[in-house]
Amino acid sequence: MKLVVLNGVLLALMTFAVGVYGLVARTDTAIGGSVRRYAVAISEADLEGAVAQIAPSRRAMWRAWIEGQLGNVYEVRGVAVRSPSILQGNGSPFEVSIVVDVNREFPDYFFQPTPRVPIEQVDGRWYLSQPPLADRDLGTQSE
Repeated sequence: MKLVVLNGVLLALMTFAVGVYGLVARTDTAIGGSVRRYAVAISEADLEGAVAQIAPSRRAMWRAWIEGQLGNVYEVRGVAVRSPSILQGNGSPFEVSIVVDVNREFPDYFFQPTPRVPIEQVDGRWYLSQPPLADRDLGTQSE
């Protein structure tokens, strides 16, 4: 009987873990999608597409900066979403690290930054709080 109870508890824990993992993976995918859409929009000189990936309350503040980035070629190599431990609170993601190649085809302008960008959720959708590669101080001075 103890073995049946133990198996039941283990099964419940596994089910819980799979469910939590599914939610985390879905969130990570949504945030990664926003990063990739931003990169494509910059590369295609699509100002509105790039601005749409920034949190609505911060779009006006970053619009001119984003416009200056248009035409650069961003190739996203990797995206890592940072969240606190589930034991430390609600576990909501707060930042994304992006590995990106910029202007690979142009040796004089090529660089490989790894920016960390704050993220925020608005009405159930994840947005970048600022453009990747933007100086965080610039955003706080404008607010």
